[in-house]
Amino acid sequence: MQYFVADLGTTNLKFVLMETPYQLLDTMETRNIISQDDSGKHESDPTVVFNQFTDLLSQMQAKYPEVKHLIFSSQMHALLATDSNGEVLQKTMTWADLRAKDIGYEMQISGQAKEFFALSGTPIHAMNPFVKLAYLNQSRPDLFGDPSIQFMDIKAYIIRRLTGEYVIDYATASSMGLMDLANHKWSKKLLNHVNIQKKQLAKLVSSRQKIPVKAEFIQSLQLAKGFQILPGSTDGALANLSNLAYASQEDQSLSPFVLSFGTSAAVRTLSDQLSINESGQVFSYIADDKPHYIIGGPVNNAGNVLEWLYQHFGFMEKGQSFEEMLQIILAHDFSASGPYFLPFLNGERAPYWNAYLQAEFKGIQGHTSQLDMAKAVFEGVFFEIRQVIDLVFETTHLNQKIVQVNGKIFADPKIGQWIANILGITLQYVSGDDASLVGAGVLVEGARLRESLSFSTIEPDKKSREKYHQKFLNFKSYADLLDQAARTTLY
Repeated sequence: MQYFVADLGTTNLKFVLMETPYQLLDTMETRNIISQDDSGKHESDPTVVFNQFTDLLSQMQAKYPEVKHLIFSSQMHALLATDSNGEVLQKTMTWADLRAKDIGYEMQISGQAKEFFALSGTPIHAMNPFVKLAYLNQSRPDLFGDPSIQFMDIKAYIIRRLTGEYVIDYATASSMGLMDLANHKWSKKLLNHVNIQKKQLAKLVSSRQKIPVKAEFIQSLQLAKGFQILPGSTDGALANLSNLAYASQEDQSLSPFVLSFGTSAAVRTLSDQLSINESGQVFSYIADDKPHYIIGGPVNNAGNVLEWLYQHFGFMEKGQSFEEMLQIILAHDFSASGPYFLPFLNGERAPYWNAYLQAEFKGIQGHTSQLDMAKAVFEGVFFEIRQVIDLVFETTHLNQKIVQVNGKIFADPKIGQWIANILGITLQYVSGDDASLVGAGVLVEGARLRESLSFSTIEPDKKSREKYHQKFLNFKSYADLLDQAARTTLY
């Protein structure tokens, strides 16, 4: 069986041809156009995204005319608004849009955040569409006087235009901060708080529900007769669902914990039990129709911080590659006394959920060199991720202290070893296709175990782990104090 996977990312839009069992055969992609400014705006135009989507779909169908099914892997936390005719009234606010940060912080200090989080499992932060709606109540009151105005994510927008059906899968809906997660329905209490009605949101449907494309698009895009769309799930949930495709090895099985590292990062685990961390520091979302849940935390500052390091610390200027930079700072001597880098270039989600955090160096002394600082930047990124890993372990109460890793940075064994030492845990690096694409395949094909899977295991060096453990504790103290100071300054 062959089918398309449409990956609606924040940065890129990707189309993939998949074939049973979960094999990636071909890929096309285009870059999203993002509008941003110093107010915190981070928007994309849904009409432009739709046109890019249909262009790629038409091109893929022309190459593979027999394919009749498409399933989505989509970004979380996007929010847009249209009128009843589908005309866009508010462009897509992505997860990275920070204009609602004041509203989110007010909910936190008032104590409301805890109650809202307990219902939805979505942390109260500017990324959360629930918080975005509270912000829009103040900044765009014109959107809330007419009950025919509809609020949705980018996937629901595309599906409605292609099929005429206004629907959203449970998984994506659960990341909008508007659901009663325990009862799998839109929460009347949360909707009332942001002044909207249930009919303004998409109908909740299965990830596997097949929805026929309208005849006009079958014709204009020259799609196969009877072409159907499946809503699918979110990219994060699918990355963890991919575990269901793999057989265990005789001596070791894949860890249920996944660290995905790219521009940003996230640590998640898949569970068949709903578990909500009382602290509100990690999320709980629906993953599929079983239902499975994903529990975890996203980190704003990951590959983007390393790219900032590359561009601004002289490595790029000297003509060195990104990979050469990593080797140079890896070879530089470890320093137990610092410096430390708190990598909050873009505020932070887990574990602090503080959009006001800013990056800082700590422990700079007269003998501190530029390479000392560069090494501290790399360490700081993974110290921050280590905090989230510890929280996810704590929330799930699982004894296994191994994490499956996903991202190009882990492909180099030396860098992977360094990261294992910093994190203080064993890493599993899976060589194979993109995990979220395999997860989409699980939804289409079912959990058919692959005959074989190649993955390598990297255990932390005992001495290095002990040295980094103490340095991590110092980092955490600095980060906690910075978080407290940022909140004190505001109020």
